[in-house]
Amino acid sequence: MSKPNDKNDNVISMSKCPAEGCSKKAERMDFCNEHFMWFKEGLINRKGQKPRDFDKKFQDFMRRSKKAA
Repeated sequence: MSKPNDKNDNVISMSKCPAEGCSKKAERMDFCNEHFMWFKEGLINRKGQKPRDFDKKFQDFMRRSKKAA
């Protein structure tokens, strides 16, 4: 006979993006798509918090994204 499994392997976690003020569904590494890009660029940390120099980093990010477009 098979023993009952204590952990449920077929349960899907439905979590929200941890970024401040975001209520979107988490899709990539617990972030929504927009905030995942911010995480990759260093605009937020794993907990979704902004660094002290967020404004400077955000301006650099916007300047790079305009050049790429």
